[in-house]
Amino acid sequence: MGMIIDGFGHVMPNRFLDVLSKTYPTVELKELSALTYFGDMKKRVKDLDEHKIDKQVLTLARPSIWLNMPPADLARLTPIANDTIAEVAAEYPGRFIPVGHIAVPTEEFLPEFDRCINSLGMGGIHIVTNIDGKPLDAPEFRAFWAKANETKTAIWLHPQLQGGWSNEFVIDKTFGWLYETSVALSRLVFSGVMDAYPDLRIITHHMGAMVPHFSERIKGFYDARSMFPRANFNFTPKDPLVYFRRFYGDTVLNGAVHAFECGYKFFGPEHIVFATDYAFGPRQGVEWMEGALRQLQEVDLPAAEKELIASGNLLRLIARK
Repeated sequence: MGMIIDGFGHVMPNRFLDVLSKTYPTVELKELSALTYFGDMKKRVKDLDEHKIDKQVLTLARPSIWLNMPPADLARLTPIANDTIAEVAAEYPGRFIPVGHIAVPTEEFLPEFDRCINSLGMGGIHIVTNIDGKPLDAPEFRAFWAKANETKTAIWLHPQLQGGWSNEFVIDKTFGWLYETSVALSRLVFSGVMDAYPDLRIITHHMGAMVPHFSERIKGFYDARSMFPRANFNFTPKDPLVYFRRFYGDTVLNGAVHAFECGYKFFGPEHIVFATDYAFGPRQGVEWMEGALRQLQEVDLPAAEKELIASGNLLRLIARK
């Protein structure tokens, strides 16, 4: 196999961690701070080398550190976050693809969007599935989607929890993140955002979450929408699954080959991006890295399709083609 790029890795640059700890310390940040290897770039390169992964996308960990942050701090800290992501990527030229983080994708932050892409040379923009509980199809986020559509900039979408999820037994992250991602994708489709902006390129964590497995259920309830007059289903000009298939699923499935196959049957080889979720997971991220590689090796696909998944699709997205 040719080039392999980990399309959805996570980093916490040490300089940003120091600034954030002084400005907006939270329980979430304290937990993340204990995982010092998220900022250890030497270890990261060693792990990539040992597993023959050529490059890795760097997105900021963990999105929930921004929850309920005062607007003034958001405005001040967002550029620092992006500067530090670019800095750690530059320490190892050619090994990392930095992606900018926009915690609140409103018109106010569009200059930072431009700075990330045009000045810092980042591969795209990273956002979360809801903004302090507000869905991504809300009117104040339309300018962001218009910008992403106009520039054909790749958008990395990470789940964010809202309301009532129990952290007991890690149920919030095991199931909550997948639910929240599925809700966000559904709202983008049925609100008309995906129809209004046909050039959106959105990379979804965890292979589109629940969407591939429940695709016919999605279509079935849409087709039976007259039975649910309070459901506020908008008519979509095309079959709704056409819009869902425009999303890109990543391979963060923790080594489950059968789940990979389900995602493949839904998205097809041109809409899947190899990814590991590093540095999350057992053995400081290595176990999930190995699981993602095993999925790619064991799944029965033509070599050309594996090349697309391993790096070709991501390189095309970054090149805005």
